[in-house]
Amino acid sequence: MKKITAVLILLSCMFLLRGHASGSEGHNQTASANSFRIDGANVTFRLDPEAYQRGITPKAVVALTDPMSGSPLYDAELYINLEKDLPMNNDSRRMTLSAGKGSESGGLDFGETMDMSSMTTMVDLSHFKKLQPEKMAGTFAVPYPLQDKGEYAFTLAVKSLGGKTFADPLIYGGRILYQAKSRASLYRMLFVIGGILLSGFLAIVILYQRKSLKLQPGQKLNLLDIPWLRSFLRSAWFQPVFQIPVLVIFLIIIAAGLFDIQQGGRNIATLLMWTIWWAAIIFTFVLVGRIWCMMCPFGAIQDWVGRLISINKDFPRPLRNIYLSSFIFFGLTWWDSYSGIVNKPALTAYLLIGFFAVAIGMALLFKGRSFCRYVCPIGGLIGIYSMFSPIELRNKCLEICRDHKVKQCITGSGKGRPCPMFLTPITLDRNNYCNFCSECIKSCSQENIVIRFRSFAKDLWVSSKGYLDEAFFVMALVGITIIVTGEMIEPWHRWMDIVGKMLPLDTIGVVSHAAREKATFLAVFTLGSLVITPLLLVFSSLAVRRLTGPESPLSLKRTSIQFAYMFIPVGLSMHLAHNISHLFKEGPGIVPAAQRALYEYAKVGVQPDWEVAPLMGAETIFWLQMAVLVTLDIFSLYAGYRIAVKHYGERALRAFIPMALLAAGFMIINAFILGQPMALRHTH
Repeated sequence: MKKITAVLILLSCMFLLRGHASGSEGHNQTASANSFRIDGANVTFRLDPEAYQRGITPKAVVALTDPMSGSPLYDAELYINLEKDLPMNNDSRRMTLSAGKGSESGGLDFGETMDMSSMTTMVDLSHFKKLQPEKMAGTFAVPYPLQDKGEYAFTLAVKSLGGKTFADPLIYGGRILYQAKSRASLYRMLFVIGGILLSGFLAIVILYQRKSLKLQPGQKLNLLDIPWLRSFLRSAWFQPVFQIPVLVIFLIIIAAGLFDIQQGGRNIATLLMWTIWWAAIIFTFVLVGRIWCMMCPFGAIQDWVGRLISINKDFPRPLRNIYLSSFIFFGLTWWDSYSGIVNKPALTAYLLIGFFAVAIGMALLFKGRSFCRYVCPIGGLIGIYSMFSPIELRNKCLEICRDHKVKQCITGSGKGRPCPMFLTPITLDRNNYCNFCSECIKSCSQENIVIRFRSFAKDLWVSSKGYLDEAFFVMALVGITIIVTGEMIEPWHRWMDIVGKMLPLDTIGVVSHAAREKATFLAVFTLGSLVITPLLLVFSSLAVRRLTGPESPLSLKRTSIQFAYMFIPVGLSMHLAHNISHLFKEGPGIVPAAQRALYEYAKVGVQPDWEVAPLMGAETIFWLQMAVLVTLDIFSLYAGYRIAVKHYGERALRAFIPMALLAAGFMIINAFILGQPMALRHTH
């Protein structure tokens, strides 16, 4: 087993390296220095300092070397001109020459190493600055005042070089970035130091608590044995202290979405909602399960309205599953891809208003948090991913629960209300629906509730049951995360054009390119997430049954359901990796957006500077994504093996192999997609 796992990981890592080499850094960003060749001389052009610094005039610096020996070239007469936002085609990046042999070629590739020995043209040098020799041999420079940071087009004119004088100067044109120095290295250092300090602090706290409670080695720490934490969870203001601030933030998002600038990248509504909130809460699923649901404003409104006035009907039994929630999530994800909700502040606001309306309506009709449990479009997603969390709420002693006739954790008491998520702590063996609201902690007169740490992903193999609705959604999430991430990479539109030609769109009257692309995406999204990934699980289950013989202990349906849970880390890894990119690249955009809103409406602060450096560079983000991908996929393989051992005993290895191959296949696809240049959320 260990050898097979090691081989799979090795093959996957080899593919990761291949995918990274093929384009993880290919975001087509203009370089801060340019190297090219003119008349047999290697030329490097840069600004000194390369990074923008307020109040400092940079120098335009050109270094000349011999391409054969690398020796510096001393004799040259050079002129430079820089202009901001000079119209130039970024795709072709060519300059058209008016005379000489260069006119036959149609121009010069920007940034290429080209021999320009005979590329001459008539050019007016009156606006150019002459470069003077520097102390360093082969280096020429001139102070060049630049109005502001940004992207500049430069033109280098050469009147003489290496003893040769040109009647008409040789020229080379291109672009250069003059931006503020990136703080990515500082953020990386702070990120690492912060992680080390936080983990060290938590370790010290846990060790101190274990010592103060006199726990034996191997004995699990019950967080409710910590006095201040127990008092906090039992207090009446435990939930409101989180719910009220979050509700205020969501109301601000709605107001900004309706009345502020309708530009996704500059409105705090879309940035807060889709770049900060959506990316951040996925990490809470991994670390603390459904705790977001405890503070969710839709759940809070549901609680408050339901306590004031409600018919308190039971939710319809046929809908007590996550099918409805899953299909709403699928529909909203497709709608976002079709209409670009993340880029439209007003649409974001209307969506939130709609959720508030539905939550209030259901609170008036049904018991508890029926909206959260059965309808909320991310409720099923949170439940599935929460199974990975290392924190659990369970009963302390099963015998105490059985002997206690009045189940106050279910019915409620004077200290706490009934479980709003309709759970029974006595039978609770997984994290899917517990939102840590603490009502059962308040109600239980026997103090028989524990909150404790356990290994990551333990629910995936220890839970007593598996359910078809959850298994289907797990596989759908694997497909959804692949396709939604794939939609944002550069080759996507080319792939969609190829697929579109295979579909009979002309037959049904879809002729325009935009309509064909939307129809193609709908077909790919639907088939890829709702059909292909579940079918791959079924085919792998067929292989499991064949390999384990005619007396396989599980039917085809149960095999598919039980093994589906091992793919939760696969979908979760892609979800995390995708949003890491958005969070660290686009997250800083919230700072100028908030500055703009404050300056615009409260006349506080200053006008924003929209040139914001990402929290991490593309290289660091890529390797962080790969670390997440590999780590969680190892959990997937481990969970699959534990499931196989649980149900197949001595035949576990034969049962595990088909599922391991499927998991490795998904991992390779995810790594390839993440290795491609990815568009920003508010620009794609």
